Amino acid sequence: MPAMLAAFGFIWWLLIILFWVVFLVLTMSIARSKGHNPLIWGILAIFFPLITVIIVLLLPDRTRV
Repeated sequence: MPAMLAAFGFIWWLLIILFWVVFLVLTMSIARSKGHNPLIWGILAIFFPLITVIIVLLLPDRTRV
Protein backbone atom coordinates (compact mmCIF):
# COMPACT_ATOMS: atom_id res chain seq x y z
CA MET A 1 0.00 0.00 0.00
CA PRO A 2 2.76 2.59 0.76
CA ALA A 3 4.35 1.87 -2.63
CA MET A 4 1.03 2.61 -4.30
CA LEU A 5 0.73 5.94 -2.47
CA ALA A 6 4.27 6.84 -3.48
CA ALA A 7 3.40 6.11 -7.11
CA PHE A 8 0.37 8.40 -6.90
CA GLY A 9 2.53 11.14 -5.41
CA PHE A 10 4.99 10.78 -8.26
CA ILE A 11 2.20 10.95 -10.84
CA TRP A 12 0.84 14.14 -9.24
CA TRP A 13 4.27 15.76 -9.43
CA LEU A 14 4.58 14.79 -13.08
CA LEU A 15 1.19 16.33 -13.83
CA ILE A 16 2.11 19.54 -12.01
CA ILE A 17 5.37 19.83 -13.96
CA LEU A 18 3.57 19.06 -17.23
CA PHE A 19 0.98 21.80 -16.68
CA TRP A 20 3.70 24.23 -15.58
CA VAL A 21 5.62 23.65 -18.82
CA VAL A 22 2.41 23.97 -20.87
CA PHE A 23 1.63 27.34 -19.24
CA LEU A 24 5.21 28.47 -19.81
CA VAL A 25 5.21 27.60 -23.51
CA LEU A 26 1.71 29.03 -23.96
CA THR A 27 2.68 32.32 -22.33
CA MET A 28 5.82 32.68 -24.42
CA SER A 29 4.08 31.88 -27.69
CA ILE A 30 1.21 34.31 -27.03
CA ALA A 31 3.67 37.05 -26.04
CA ARG A 32 5.72 36.46 -29.20
CA SER A 33 2.62 36.51 -31.42
CA LYS A 34 1.51 39.82 -29.90
CA GLY A 35 4.93 41.44 -30.39
CA HIS A 36 6.05 41.37 -26.75
CA ASN A 37 9.31 39.99 -25.36
CA PRO A 38 8.78 36.24 -24.81
CA LEU A 39 11.83 35.92 -22.55
CA ILE A 40 10.53 38.39 -19.97
CA TRP A 41 7.06 36.88 -20.02
CA GLY A 42 8.54 33.37 -19.83
CA ILE A 43 10.53 34.29 -16.72
CA LEU A 44 7.38 35.72 -15.15
CA ALA A 45 5.49 32.56 -16.12
CA ILE A 46 8.00 30.45 -14.20
CA PHE A 47 6.84 32.06 -10.97
CA PHE A 48 3.20 32.94 -11.79
CA PRO A 49 2.03 30.59 -14.57
CA LEU A 50 -1.75 31.05 -14.71
CA ILE A 51 -1.77 34.75 -13.85
CA THR A 52 0.84 35.47 -16.52
CA VAL A 53 -1.18 33.69 -19.22
CA ILE A 54 -4.23 35.78 -18.34
CA ILE A 55 -2.23 39.02 -18.37
CA VAL A 56 -0.58 38.22 -21.71
CA LEU A 57 -3.98 37.46 -23.22
CA LEU A 58 -5.20 40.90 -22.12
CA LEU A 59 -2.16 42.79 -23.47
CA PRO A 60 -2.63 44.85 -26.63
CA ASP A 61 -1.26 43.55 -29.89
CA ARG A 62 1.91 45.41 -30.93
CA THR A 63 2.17 43.77 -34.34
CA ARG A 64 -0.82 45.64 -35.79
CA VAL A 65 -0.32 49.31 -36.56
